[in-house]
Amino acid sequence: MESLIQIINKLQDVFAVVGEHKIDLPQIVVVGSQSSGKSSVLESLVGRSFLPRGTGIVTRAPLILQMIRYSNTDLEDMIKLKKNHNIKCWASFLHKPGTIYDNFDEVRYEIENRTDVLAGANKGITHDPIVLKVFTLSYDLTFVDLPGITKVPVGDQPEDIDEQIQELIFKYVQQPNSIILAVVTANTDPSTSESLKIARKMDPEGARTIAVVTKLDLIDKGTIQDTTELLCGHKIPVKLGIIGVVNRSQKDINDNKSMKETLKSEKDFLRMNYPDIYKKHGNKVLAKKLQDILVKHIKKTYPILHKNLQDTKIRLENELKTIQTPDSKVSFILGLLKNINKSYCDTILGNRTDVSDKIIMGGARISQIINEEYLEKVNKIDPLFDLTDEQIGIILLNTAGITNSSFVNEKALENMVCRQLNNLIEPSMSSVEFVRVEMLKIFDSIDENLLETLKRFPRINSDVRNVLHMMLDDKLTHLKEFIKSYIETHQTCLNTTNPNFLFQLVRSSTEMQDSNITAFMSNTNKTKVGGNDSDEKEDEKQLKIQHFKQMLSGLNDLDGTIETSKQVKIHKCLTQCYFDFIREIIRDFVPKRIHHKIVKLVLNDFEHELDEKIFSSYVINQSFDEVLIEEEGIVEDRERVGQMLFAVNKALNNMLEIQCFT
Repeated sequence: MESLIQIINKLQDVFAVVGEHKIDLPQIVVVGSQSSGKSSVLESLVGRSFLPRGTGIVTRAPLILQMIRYSNTDLEDMIKLKKNHNIKCWASFLHKPGTIYDNFDEVRYEIENRTDVLAGANKGITHDPIVLKVFTLSYDLTFVDLPGITKVPVGDQPEDIDEQIQELIFKYVQQPNSIILAVVTANTDPSTSESLKIARKMDPEGARTIAVVTKLDLIDKGTIQDTTELLCGHKIPVKLGIIGVVNRSQKDINDNKSMKETLKSEKDFLRMNYPDIYKKHGNKVLAKKLQDILVKHIKKTYPILHKNLQDTKIRLENELKTIQTPDSKVSFILGLLKNINKSYCDTILGNRTDVSDKIIMGGARISQIINEEYLEKVNKIDPLFDLTDEQIGIILLNTAGITNSSFVNEKALENMVCRQLNNLIEPSMSSVEFVRVEMLKIFDSIDENLLETLKRFPRINSDVRNVLHMMLDDKLTHLKEFIKSYIETHQTCLNTTNPNFLFQLVRSSTEMQDSNITAFMSNTNKTKVGGNDSDEKEDEKQLKIQHFKQMLSGLNDLDGTIETSKQVKIHKCLTQCYFDFIREIIRDFVPKRIHHKIVKLVLNDFEHELDEKIFSSYVINQSFDEVLIEEEGIVEDRERVGQMLFAVNKALNNMLEIQCFT
């Protein structure tokens, strides 16, 4: 069973070498306030005094402490190596392979030196771990010792030292595979314990928390009953147990009291003060309990850990593929350009397999801009925007000049229609621009691996994006000019005899018919037509059309007594109807033109442009080496991913040994 913990130690060694990782390893994380006795607990378990001591923050880096029970063969080899027949315990650091320490004062000095290297000589902290292996006859155990919780910076400590420490602690205790060893002092109220607060926050049910109560020898004799209730689990809701310990005092440390003597003193103290429960407490009980918990936890979390490693392996392999050095530069670039074109076109045409369910993107977004946002904007335009009755009357007078105006002033109508149709130009131009911008954005939503590959090679990335920019800019300019010219054609060439316009007049100019047409029709000979109702309605409609034709032709010359306001109303209605008539044409034409002259042409020509403007240029200039110069940091990323993949594969091989125990 003990070797099961040693296998996890191997995994810790592997990932400590590669640095930052997201592998959640089963481990015991020690959490406690400064001066809570955290270091003394660890030293009692190890049986040696080796941790730095002093005031303020002493532990400033995560210390991964691996206790390894050695074999007789290991001991014989070490005696030969160190030429010391009295050696019973020794240590080594992962960052100093091959260096063996049998003097634990030297271990303390190396922890201090390594901490200064990682965290600096001031009082700051670091997330980089120190891995210490202690070979002992006692136990197989693994701990992560973290900085003591503090609230007030002391000396030259950073002002936010409490936040830095909490962040580091949360990093370890929030991992589901971590067992939280919360150190609580017996001479303080457990409800105020910072270690328990953190444990409750990260493990509300207490399912992976064990509490260690220190300083039992410092409490008042009158509070032993309260402490007994605490040790029996009546005050702290943790499910893995509560164990009380008595560690060396500062005097014991100064007097170099041995660990053997300390354990005997602890046993005597517990038997005397807690006779009913003393067998369930003490450092030996704690070590055995932690070992059992860790072994069970490793077995329980093995399937999740194994799956996590397998998923990480697949992710890293895919990541490495995107940053690997191409075997054939020519075929690599040619394939890359083809894949970029395909992914871009698939994104617009909706052929992607990885369809987003979060946002509207690609071709759907283009369609939304064209068929919804543009049409909504155009439909909201008031045909008579910024055109008052007074302005219409002035236009009528000014366009009549020195002559009397006919019933319908064609020059005035043309002037007003041209003026109002101007309001259709801006939204139409904007719609073209929005589609262009969206088509550029779509490029950033193509296959993620292709984007990562382009990021590696800044020159190719720039060239591809420039080609797309030039294509869109070229088509944008021509399309804008064409749409503007198309609208201007309708501004300058009014066709008031168009049947569709005349039918629109019949349908929509109710005010004009009610207020004005009656006067005109009363001066005109009407022919009463007999027959059924439907024939009469059709004849009536045709008669109205004839009247409108006469009015709009300007041939009629009505009685001069007709008020000018009548003409204003008529021209107002005619302007509105003609605007609506042209708007219907424009809102049908613009979306189709955008789709045909931008979207479709880019989809059809993109691959050809990539080949002609980029690949052919590279071939002619023989610049493949130049364009495949990688972005700064990619080489380091490739090495990092490669190291991590190697570590994961090594870890998976080690995991095979765990199957024997699960």
